[in-house]
Amino acid sequence: MLLGDVCHARGTHTYALPTANDPEAMRHVGALSFHSWGGAKPEEYAAWSDLADKLKLPLLVAELGVDAWAWRGAAYNTGDYALREVQMYQEIILHARPRATMQWEFTSDYGTVKVEKDGRLAPTVRFWFVKHFCNLTPPKAEVLATSSDNPKVLLTAFAGKGPVYTLHIANFGAGRPATITGMPAEVKSLRAVQTSAADSFKELSAVAVEAGAAKVQLAQQSLLTLTTMPASAGIPDSR
Repeated sequence: MLLGDVCHARGTHTYALPTANDPEAMRHVGALSFHSWGGAKPEEYAAWSDLADKLKLPLLVAELGVDAWAWRGAAYNTGDYALREVQMYQEIILHARPRATMQWEFTSDYGTVKVEKDGRLAPTVRFWFVKHFCNLTPPKAEVLATSSDNPKVLLTAFAGKGPVYTLHIANFGAGRPATITGMPAEVKSLRAVQTSAADSFKELSAVAVEAGAAKVQLAQQSLLTLTTMPASAGIPDSR
């Protein structure tokens, strides 16, 4: 059973504590869970992570979404909502360190595609942003420690078997140059994929890595993914 599974992460880890302190009840618990509606502060996400570590249980984000009421209109199909979702992804990875997340959702409510009159599926801007995390994050990867010296730039990184490395760089401000350091010595080049108002999962020129560092240009309000995963790998495109 899931412990918690609350509608938001803001101080709600306390809801799970009575069960966490009951050994008999804990025999039936397989994972710790919260939903992400409305977001949370770093320390509030971290409280869930700390509890998962204490209980030695995987932490799941069983519903990953920004606004629980957005389904009543079309606001969740806008670029602004898409960027808020990207920011939530990055903050949850950085501070909650969950074992897995479940996008809310890949069906009709908050759908990442629109259904045309002829039945065809047309991707929204959210589709392309979410595709970065779904297709370019190595399966069963470990989250690596990262930091950024700019509050408008959030960096998350993953290491998968191989090893395969992926870095997601979200820029929520103006276009800017960026330097990424501390990469493994064996990494000499990175595939680059970008989504922004002008680009939808666009393959860019490969980025050279020298002495563990790479220089890139971040487009305004964009998500840039750098990865050693080849274009033929990852999850097949279901469109």
